[in-house]
Amino acid sequence: MLNKKNLGYLILIVFLGIVLFVAIKASPIPVDSVTAQYAPMQVTAEEEGKTRVIDRYVVTAPVDAYMQRINLHEGDSIQKGQTLVTLEPVASSVLDPRSRAQADATLGATAELEKIIQQIGLAAKADKELADINFQRNVQLRQQKVVSQNDLDTAKAEKQRTAAVYRASQFGGIFTRFLTQMSRAALDYENSRQSKEDNHRFKVASLTSGKILKMGDKSERLVKRGAVLMEIGDIEQLEVETDVLSTLAVKLKPGMSVEILRWGGGQPLQGEVRRIEPYGFTKISALGVEEQRVKVILSISTEYSARKQLGHGYRVEARFILWQADKVLQIPNSALFRDNNASQQWAVYVIKGNTLHKRSLKIGQRNNLMAEVLEGLEEGEQLVTYLANELQDGVKIEKR
Repeated sequence: MLNKKNLGYLILIVFLGIVLFVAIKASPIPVDSVTAQYAPMQVTAEEEGKTRVIDRYVVTAPVDAYMQRINLHEGDSIQKGQTLVTLEPVASSVLDPRSRAQADATLGATAELEKIIQQIGLAAKADKELADINFQRNVQLRQQKVVSQNDLDTAKAEKQRTAAVYRASQFGGIFTRFLTQMSRAALDYENSRQSKEDNHRFKVASLTSGKILKMGDKSERLVKRGAVLMEIGDIEQLEVETDVLSTLAVKLKPGMSVEILRWGGGQPLQGEVRRIEPYGFTKISALGVEEQRVKVILSISTEYSARKQLGHGYRVEARFILWQADKVLQIPNSALFRDNNASQQWAVYVIKGNTLHKRSLKIGQRNNLMAEVLEGLEEGEQLVTYLANELQDGVKIEKR
């Protein structure tokens, strides 16, 4: 049995516990708050990539020859028809009857192919000019709201398609002229050898304008037939090659907008997805994890004058815009939590006066920072942005 002294102590302890509980219950919990509001929103994904010239031309030695020193350097501008290297064929490079017949046949075939591609190029140029005119017309009509956005997008796609076809026809013409020149050079050498013109030399000229991207040894030396002497390309015509996770690749489609970041300039460059390759490959990440990745090729739409410093093989980062909207009711991701009592739905603590009220939400798109609210919240309502264990429905709070 409790004596009167112990009973007094027990009553005192219970009383102090009640007082302490009421004091803790009555003291408000400081919280950080945020207001739900409408604002633009994007859902993006970023990957590293590197630039590359769209069409690169590799200059090779047409025959075994003694090459004179090349007085050019990487980055030098080259004009179409400019002499790149002077070669003096060595006597060991002889065309046997079979090789000579093959060279004659190749020369005749490439000459005819040049004529065909020239006509294809004229047709592609006409299609490109017509598509350019039609696109400009649709831009004006769209401003007047005469045509739909879909008509304008179709005209833009046709403009890009015809430009690509025209560029491909030009590349095909350059390639066939290269084959013609190589065959003619071999035959010219054989003819000069047979006529005992031992000091015969010939010059390899550039078939396109651009800049020297890469060079081999520039010193005088013997070169074998097919040896790479240099690479030439138009530095203004750049694209970006990046590899993305296969789970991201399935969300991409040609024409999707892309921002090219951290390339060294002040402003991001604009571009779009040009091609998603159908073949994936395995890559080991920096953490040693095997990843399935897919190559994605991006075009750059920003004018060359704004990216003159960007060259071939430069590192960039691509931000793929997977979804965007101009007006979205959104809240920070840090305000969301899973409600265990409501089928794991998303929920937040809404602030009404100085009291918290738990409310379930329906969430749409999410990015790294913000979440789109579809149902359950209105603009201007305040909620707790950083959650703590002591927060619960009905708790008294004070905003910091």
